[in-house]
Amino acid sequence: MDVLRIILMVIATLSGIALIAAVALQTSKAESFSAAMGGGGGDSSRFRKGSREEMLDRLTKYSAIVWISTAALYYIVYAISRGTH
Repeated sequence: MDVLRIILMVIATLSGIALIAAVALQTSKAESFSAAMGGGGGDSSRFRKGSREEMLDRLTKYSAIVWISTAALYYIVYAISRGTH
C-alpha cells in the first residue's frame, strides 16, 4: 500500500504542477475578447483550431481531472490502510 500511495502522490504532484502552469500561461478572457474585436496586436493565430489557447484549455482540463482523481484515490487508499472508512 505504501508504494501505491507514493505513486499516487507523485502523479498528483506532477498533475498539480501542470495545472498551475497551464492556468498561468492562459490569457484572460478580456484580452481574448479585445483581440477578437480588433483591439489586439493583430495575432489571429490564437483563434484558429489547434491554437495555443485550445491546447492550454485541454491541458488545464485533463490535468485537473487527473489531479482530482488521484487526490480522491489517495484518500481512499489512505483510509483503507488506516482501517477507517
